[in-house]
Amino acid sequence: MKNKKWTLLLVIPVVLALTTISSCQRKTGCENEEAYKVQVDKHGNLSTKRGKSNLFSKKMRKNHGR
Repeated sequence: MKNKKWTLLLVIPVVLALTTISSCQRKTGCENEEAYKVQVDKHGNLSTKRGKSNLFSKKMRKNHGR
């Protein structure tokens, strides 16, 4: 029973400390935030570019595009 109390006294503060630690530095932002941010043009408008997604090669699309 005593061992259980000491274990809880050690585990609870560690868990609390880990949940409050942030992975980002203060006042600088996160690297992930910058990498995945929405692209805007010089006027602040959202980008209208669309990506090209080709599941099949050009040859396969040509053969099956009947």
